[in-house]
Amino acid sequence: MQPTIRCNLRQVMYDREIRTFAEVIRRTGVNRNTIKKLYQSKDIHRIQLRTLSKLCAGLGCSLQELIHSP
Repeated sequence: MQPTIRCNLRQVMYDREIRTFAEVIRRTGVNRNTIKKLYQSKDIHRIQLRTLSKLCAGLGCSLQELIHSP
């Protein structure tokens, strides 16, 4: 079954000229493995709202920019 929600972390990072996971970790405090999965948009069956909140705050983006439905 295909996920109905996709993560745009790769695009958000590109738009903000963030080139490394280390920079995302520094800005957000989110675990590297979580960032990697979201970046690759793989195996995303669930994500905690707290994680989404940290990513949006740390990267200066809206929830709409970070996730979308295909």
